[in-house]
Amino acid sequence: MEFALNYKLFGNESNPKNEGEAKAALDEKYLTLTVMFGEPMLIMYTDIVKISDYDYKIDLSLTSNETLNLWGLGYHYEDFLFQLCKLRNELMLKFMLMDETLIQAGFQGQYSSLDSNSRISQNGGCEIRFYDSAILILPQKNELIRIPYCYISNISKQDYSLIITDEFQGKLILTQIGQYFDSVGKALSDSLNKMNVRAQQTIKELIPEATPIAISKIASQMKDGRATSRKEIEPLSASFWARLTKKIDESGLIAEYDFLNSLSARDEVCVGIKRGLMGDLTGTYTWLLFPLIDPATGKFGNTVALEAFNSQENKEQHTQTPDSETEDELNQKTADDKKTAATGATYFFKTKKREPNAQKTEEDPSLELSTFLKTINRAMIEINFRREPIYLTEDQLESTEYTQYRFAIVKIPSLKILRDLFIGRVIHASKEQWKAGVTSLLAFNTQSVDNDEKWVKGDR
Repeated sequence: MEFALNYKLFGNESNPKNEGEAKAALDEKYLTLTVMFGEPMLIMYTDIVKISDYDYKIDLSLTSNETLNLWGLGYHYEDFLFQLCKLRNELMLKFMLMDETLIQAGFQGQYSSLDSNSRISQNGGCEIRFYDSAILILPQKNELIRIPYCYISNISKQDYSLIITDEFQGKLILTQIGQYFDSVGKALSDSLNKMNVRAQQTIKELIPEATPIAISKIASQMKDGRATSRKEIEPLSASFWARLTKKIDESGLIAEYDFLNSLSARDEVCVGIKRGLMGDLTGTYTWLLFPLIDPATGKFGNTVALEAFNSQENKEQHTQTPDSETEDELNQKTADDKKTAATGATYFFKTKKREPNAQKTEEDPSLELSTFLKTINRAMIEINFRREPIYLTEDQLESTEYTQYRFAIVKIPSLKILRDLFIGRVIHASKEQWKAGVTSLLAFNTQSVDNDEKWVKGDR
C-alpha cells in the first residue's frame, strides 16, 4: 500500500535540503519516497536512529545526521506509523543480534517502561513475545524492548498488571492483557524455569557430586552464560575449578590457560558457561576472563584477557572457527595446535580509557575491575556471545555483510563501550606464535597512551 504525504529533509542547517509531496511505500527493509518527475528517496530502516511522532507529524532521525519530517497523512497517519515501527522492529530483531527461536507470540496489551528513577521512558500498545532467552515487547509506536531472562530480578502481579523489575532497577509494567493475563504470566514463568534448569544442568554435568543447594547457588550466579569469579564459586564447590581445568585441557587450551593464569589475579579469574539451547546439538560455550597483574606494582594492571571454547565444536574436531583466520595462519597449525579452542583467538581489553601520564588518576582497581565485568557480561549476553562486532574495524564494518553489526553498535551501549576498550586479539596459529603475540600486545598496551590505538599483529 502507498501513502500520500508531504516531506522535508533537513541537514544541519535550518532550511530544508529537499521537500515536497511524495508517495511512501514500506517493505521488509526500506521506506521509499517517490515524487513526481524527481529522484526517489530510499531509506533503509537501519538508517533510522529514532522515530518521533507529535501532532500527526513524524520525525525520522537518520544516521547521516539528517532529519526527515513526514506529515499530511490524514486518516492513514496511525496506519503508516504502526506499519513503519513494526517493520523496523522486525528488522531490528535480526540486526541487533537477537535472531533466536520464538517460543510464543501474539499477546496484545499495554506497556510502560520505567527507568531506574521510575520515570516513564516509553508506553503505549504492544505485542508481547517470548523467545528462548528473553521477553520481547514490540511497541506500536516505539522501538522494541528486549529483557533477557537472566536480568530479571523480580516479578509481581498487581490489579491485573504484571510488573517486571530488572537488576538495573528498570521496570516493565504490562497491563490490559485481558483474557491472556494468566497465559502471559505462565509463559514468563516457564521461560525463567527453563533458563534456570539449563544453568543447573550445566553445573551438574561439571560437578555431579555437588548438592542440589550448591548447584542452585552456583547456577544462579552463572545464568545464561554470565561470567562469575573463582572467589565466588570456590566457597560453594571445592571441586568446580579442578573439573573446569580438565575441560580446558580437553579443549586444547591448557597451555594458554596456564600462561594467562600465571599472569593473573588468581581469585579474580572468571568463567561463564552458556549451554546451547538445543543441548548436545549446539554444545556448550565456555569463556574465561583473566584480570592481568602489573608486574611493576603487583596489582591489577588495567588489562583483561578473554579466552573461550565450544565443547561441541572441539568434540567434533571442527577446524572452522567463528572468528576469522587467514589461510596462512591455519596452515601454520600443527596437529597438536589444531586441538586448540574453537574461538581461534584470545581477546584483550583495557578496563578504562588510557590517559597520558600527567593526567593519570588513582582509582580503586577492584572497583574498576568490577565495573568492567558488569559491562562485558552485559555486552556478551546482548550480542549472544558473538565476537566479530567487538573486533571488526570501522573500515571492515563498511562492508554490506556487516550491516547488522553497524546497527547493533549504534543501539547497544555496552557493545560500544566494549569496542572502545578492545586492545586487540592474538590468533591461535601455533603455541609459540600465540605466546609471542600476547607478550607483544601486553608491551604495546603498557606503552601506548592513545586511547583509540589498537594492537595488530607485528606491532612492537
